[in-house]
Amino acid sequence: MSSIPERAEQAPPKRSRGRPQTVSRDAIAAAGLDLFLRDGFERTTMTQIAAEAAVGRKTLFTYFPNKADIVWNRFERQLHDLSTSLESAPPDMSSTDAVLRAVMRALHTYPAAVPVMRAEVTLIQETPELQSYAFMRGRPWRDAIATFLGERERMDPRGVLPEVAGHGYWHAMFIGFREWLASEDEAPKPHVERALGEYSAAIRAAFDAAAQERDPELS
Repeated sequence: MSSIPERAEQAPPKRSRGRPQTVSRDAIAAAGLDLFLRDGFERTTMTQIAAEAAVGRKTLFTYFPNKADIVWNRFERQLHDLSTSLESAPPDMSSTDAVLRAVMRALHTYPAAVPVMRAEVTLIQETPELQSYAFMRGRPWRDAIATFLGERERMDPRGVLPEVAGHGYWHAMFIGFREWLASEDEAPKPHVERALGEYSAAIRAAFDAAAQERDPELS
């Protein structure tokens, strides 16, 4: 696999030896991803990542307390965009359509991000430690969806159906990524969107059934 771009939105300049004038979080993450893909996540050390990124260990740990956080470098930005999209969802848009739109916007599937995304998903799919970490890190992502759905559907956000939906969207997303990795396609969007769309349709039917049970006159 080719090396990972420094930033999702632009190709990196060639890394030079010695401490860079400015430290880029994305550049450090790119160096870590390169090493993980080349040598394996378990075998790569933080010392090796610091050397590859041309930064000191103290600087590396300031940005990334552990190796797994390097793989999840973009997550906080994605979570912010997910939450922003949910908050701005039109009132007349169905809750499930709003979630589907928000997830796809937050994934940042534009072409320049694809190499970084492929590296992240490949590592998560192949590394049990990262799979466990993914479930933990994904909690605020799942909670944001469950809360939004509960409020829109006039249900307790911590009730069974909103909670299940939040977890389901998370897993459907990764199923879409798995299908993408197994394909020869460059773009992940069609695979992820299809998986999320099929799940979203099932959840829409479940919410409609719950609404009819609460108010039989809706049927």
